[in-house]
Amino acid sequence: MTAHTRRRALSLAAAFPVLAACAPGAGTTDTAPPAGAIKPGTKLSFAFGTAADQAAVMTRAAQEASKKWPGLTVDFINTQGGTPGHNDKIQTSIAAGTPIDVFTLNPNELPSFVENKQVRAIDDLIRRDKYDPSDFFEKCYGQYKWKGKQYALPRGFGNQDVYYNTALWSAAGNKPLPYDWNAKDWTAQEFLDSALRLTRLSGAQQVWGWNQGTGLRQWAPWVWIFGGDVLDKNGETCILDQPPAVEGLQFLQDLMHRHRVMPPPSAKVNTMMAMGNGQLGMAMGIPAEIGRYRAIPGLAFDVAPVPRQAARLTSGGGIAWHTAVNTPFPNEAWELAKWISSKEVQTWECEVGGTAPPRKSVIKAPCFNDRSQQPKGLDVFLQAPDFVHVDPQHPKWNDGETLLIEAFAALWDGSKPVRQIVNDVVPQINRILKTAAK
Repeated sequence: MTAHTRRRALSLAAAFPVLAACAPGAGTTDTAPPAGAIKPGTKLSFAFGTAADQAAVMTRAAQEASKKWPGLTVDFINTQGGTPGHNDKIQTSIAAGTPIDVFTLNPNELPSFVENKQVRAIDDLIRRDKYDPSDFFEKCYGQYKWKGKQYALPRGFGNQDVYYNTALWSAAGNKPLPYDWNAKDWTAQEFLDSALRLTRLSGAQQVWGWNQGTGLRQWAPWVWIFGGDVLDKNGETCILDQPPAVEGLQFLQDLMHRHRVMPPPSAKVNTMMAMGNGQLGMAMGIPAEIGRYRAIPGLAFDVAPVPRQAARLTSGGGIAWHTAVNTPFPNEAWELAKWISSKEVQTWECEVGGTAPPRKSVIKAPCFNDRSQQPKGLDVFLQAPDFVHVDPQHPKWNDGETLLIEAFAALWDGSKPVRQIVNDVVPQINRILKTAAK
């Protein structure tokens, strides 16, 4: 999400609570509607921004829902691309009193939607139906709880891992990487040494040792690996200016501008293309990309955990299915949410390779756990959910992250050292965070 989009979404969020509170059904989140058959003639909608293959799965799920409950009409709305964006479309529908009934949010977007009375807690429905969430990874399910209430059923639980070109890796003389996240080796220094051996910037064929994105889920692992955090243990104060966080972020900046093993973002290196043509040795990536790596002709690759320093932790979170607080059909919307987050639908999603399954049963199923193809290190993906550090959560975090994105331009281009960057921006972020009592 761009800084402009974030500002637009935040301005909408600020304006919508009063409208949403006046809408039918608003505020009725503690008493479950009576269980019963789907009312004939009910029309529901659910929204998710996604590519064509996943959109086809969602359309199939909508069609099957109408078969499961005769008299129910379900429409899938693909919010990918265009203006307004996904969150704007959701918020506009809620404010107008004609909500999209079920929709996806990122974990760090949940607190502001709750505080603005835009999403419905589901604890009462879970109790009523004796719904068992134990098949979801605990961290995945738990990140959609706010102030003691559960608000969503997970759709995915991705994580950042290391993909590497095994031909380049062996040619550089690097030793095999572990698949076990508990391994004592594969430290940050070993990572750097390996990247240096991979990197060749002279000659006809340039090779970079490492590449990654610039989003929070790409840079935050370096903070956690070095023992720091984004917010304090109470989730109220940004602590990126503390020494462990500074050390981790400086390590990341040095990969580009001191050691020159990683191209700066301005170089616009296409990670998969570079990996496939032998111009990139290692890259940060998510399990959902495995199908795209397998499709690169002639590429031999494997995966590994992120390196460790003070700890070995990675980012992740995925998205989850939330229900509009003012849906006129809370019981039907709940049935729909259960269906599209079910093992059956998530297996369909897994089969097209669009997400890392949040269900333990699906991640172990053949659709994901396919040992007949690359990589050998599939166990990396199966173990990773236990090492995920979830996103920062605070009602004003998106405002603070907007400032952080702007400030981190200097991290990526190397124009300021990390200590100066965080000393300037962290106090600004904390002034914003303090405007909302958590």
